[in-house]
Amino acid sequence: MIGPSIKAKLLVFAIFFTGIASGILIANFYTTRVMTSSPDTTTNPPGREQKVQRDINKFYDYLGLDQAQREKMHKIGEETRHEFQELQKETQPRFEAIREESRTKIRAVLNDEQRAKYDEFRRKMDERRKNRDTNKGFNKNDGNPGGDRGQRPN
Repeated sequence: MIGPSIKAKLLVFAIFFTGIASGILIANFYTTRVMTSSPDTTTNPPGREQKVQRDINKFYDYLGLDQAQREKMHKIGEETRHEFQELQKETQPRFEAIREESRTKIRAVLNDEQRAKYDEFRRKMDERRKNRDTNKGFNKNDGNPGGDRGQRPN
């Protein structure tokens, strides 16, 4: 017989595993559907839209959705994408202000030689971010808030 302690541990593990699985599915849906929903082939790599649609259809097939459910899911995805875009437009100026404020504070700490190195480093990182965002189908006007993510120093 399974004791209460083991049952509790199994329950915690099951909840944890369910959370991870849900997170993976949502992240996959978000990255394949919401982040790459622009049909503009000048900014998205060729074949990207077909891959995204294929992945979405696989997800729908996995869930066993009928056509009415697929249409509802598509509509929800479109609404969510628009909401994310609006949120991005609202928050992007604040992200930029914080980034610039941080850079100004950092520059104030540095001496002239360090400041020159820092400015060169920032210029290179900004150029890399711009190229990466362009290759992903983003540009500065899209308001990509994650453009500087993972890069240090600020």
